[in-house]
Amino acid sequence: MGLSTVGSIAVVGCLGTSQRFSIGVGSANTRSYQAAHALAVAADRHSDELSVRVESVGPPSHRLYSVDDGTVDAVGVDNTILYRASENRGVFDLDPIDVLPHQGFAYGHREYYWLAVEAEQSTPDSTAEFADRVVHPGQPGDPSRLVAEQLLRDADLWQAIDIDNHPYTEVPAAVEQRTISCLLATQHNRQTLAEWSQAVDDRVGDRLAVVPTGSSFQTAIDDAPNTVGRSIEPVGWDNGALDEAVDGWAVPMQWLHSPSADPDAVAELTRIAHDHGRTLREVDPLAVEGSPDRLTESVINGLAVHEGTAKVFSERESWNSDWTVGNAVD
Repeated sequence: MGLSTVGSIAVVGCLGTSQRFSIGVGSANTRSYQAAHALAVAADRHSDELSVRVESVGPPSHRLYSVDDGTVDAVGVDNTILYRASENRGVFDLDPIDVLPHQGFAYGHREYYWLAVEAEQSTPDSTAEFADRVVHPGQPGDPSRLVAEQLLRDADLWQAIDIDNHPYTEVPAAVEQRTISCLLATQHNRQTLAEWSQAVDDRVGDRLAVVPTGSSFQTAIDDAPNTVGRSIEPVGWDNGALDEAVDGWAVPMQWLHSPSADPDAVAELTRIAHDHGRTLREVDPLAVEGSPDRLTESVINGLAVHEGTAKVFSERESWNSDWTVGNAVD
């Protein structure tokens, strides 16, 4: 599935003798676009070697096809999309990626936790009590929905749940009308609540309660290569009286590079993210703090890491010996 057209959204960076490096992202309101724009600005300010071009190439699956067919050098997606491509799931079952891109470094993560709407029914003690309740696990087709469905299936809970498929714009009203019993809350990088979750808080925040994950769902989180189990501090709930820390999980978002991308260019991009996090956050307040632990938390074991990224983190003594270098193994 090649892409016949790619819309160029922005060109930022020095134009002298520096190498051009193209990054495929979503539309201007997406996390990948915002993060790539910040990288482009940081490259312009801090690198004589690299100029970053940001291009819109549509939804996440399209981005993987665009790096596979050589349209761009790198793309930004979350780890659920990479995992599905590596397993030939969903759209990748009918049209597999010929050569998976190599992993780079994190530019953010989404955090998730379950909430129940207090009504006549008691609040579930865990996801194991979702049976026969109306649950909204994210908008169909959205990366949040993909990971929620994946985990619910792995926990053997999916078949017993009455799944609600409202688009995000209709969820606040559905929750207010009590046609949804439980829902998946989404926030970004420990800093901001997703816009649609904020709208739920505005209308019915005082009627929401946290649902613990429960043992079977927690096992699914721990076993999934694309998720990171963690205790999450809910943010942005002005009306909801939620606990200070709740059971949940995160899905890292990262830059993925063409296996043929110049290792020196990828190394320079990685160095910029590591050394100039302050610049990134000036442009993109949700940018990941530039410590090695945060930047490498996105790596999925068993999938190749680009040698340019490996070079930088090896030099900074933050390399995991279990990670696989894509183009060159020492």
